[in-house]
Amino acid sequence: MTTQSVPTIGADRPARTGSAALVAALGFVLAYFATEALVSAAASSALPLPDSSSESVRSWFADNPRAAVLMGASQAVSVLSLAWFVRAVGARSGRPWGLAAVVLMLVASSCAWVLAAVAPTASLGAVELLRDANFIAGGTAHVVALGTFAFLTSREGAFGRPVRVLSAVALGACVLSLSSLLVFEGAAFILLGRLLCMVWAISAAVSLIRRGRRAER
Repeated sequence: MTTQSVPTIGADRPARTGSAALVAALGFVLAYFATEALVSAAASSALPLPDSSSESVRSWFADNPRAAVLMGASQAVSVLSLAWFVRAVGARSGRPWGLAAVVLMLVASSCAWVLAAVAPTASLGAVELLRDANFIAGGTAHVVALGTFAFLTSREGAFGRPVRVLSAVALGACVLSLSSLLVFEGAAFILLGRLLCMVWAISAAVSLIRRGRRAER
């Protein structure tokens, strides 16, 4: 009986895979950072923090529906680019986690759109439920899935040690973001984990491109 080995990421065309992955990673990062600029330009006031009262959240979404729609749309574009990245580099063990990260952020975007539509007449209970779903799906749950994707993909693919180490550090920060479910200060790990995963994605794509160029020599 023969056994089949699991192919490494981009084993057949690593340079082409890396180029596609880099474009996707940049789209993921740039669209995410564009969100804040779009919201700031369209909103009449700052977006409420996750620990703000339900009343202030309802007022903001009622007064700034256009900004809420743009926020959800920019986040959706960001994770659709992430889906492209997952398709390009996602190993068998990591791909489900990458796709889970995409779905979770799309859920968060949908919550923002629903809030924009119903905020003027919604009860405070409904607003709180949607706000919490938005925070968990697009925050803690998303980054934990993203960090797990990065970690597993790095170990199945033919990446260098720096990429693998970075994925482990990113996963650690992402797991620590679970503390945000208990204390608001833990939300800092959501941002840190997300940023580290973004740096990892770009680094992983560059690693694939370099490997492809070495193979072509």
